[in-house]
Amino acid sequence: MMSEDRRRCSQCEESLKEEALVAMQRLWHPEHFLCAECKEPIKEKFQEKGNAPYCVRCFAEKFNPTCEGCGETLTDSCLRAMDKHWHAQCFSCSNCKRPLPDGDYYLVDDLPYDLDCHWEKRLEKRVRDANESQVDHAPL
Repeated sequence: MMSEDRRRCSQCEESLKEEALVAMQRLWHPEHFLCAECKEPIKEKFQEKGNAPYCVRCFAEKFNPTCEGCGETLTDSCLRAMDKHWHAQCFSCSNCKRPLPDGDYYLVDDLPYDLDCHWEKRLEKRVRDANESQVDHAPL
């Protein structure tokens, strides 16, 4: 009497025979373990969301935030500043454009500046405000 093969693919439910892949606590034919987004077989690392597997690229494109500076999907570490996500090299001083990789910045008119440019912008703003104030009070 032959026993029934309990090793069945989660996708097609056919016998797995000799080659099987274990992922998400289930068995699969290697060619049937597919990314939920691009439908390509997942051959290496994968991410899981909502009980569905995703290749790393599709998962990042679908669920990861994008960089405020360049608009690309963030896949590695990122910087969170001004309630937005950034590549470290994309978060830069609004004046001199040097990166602010540690996230240390100073706001002037809702724009980020490094320490040197911050003082320069504050001085410019103070001079501009003083000039506008003098114009508002000039006799007619």
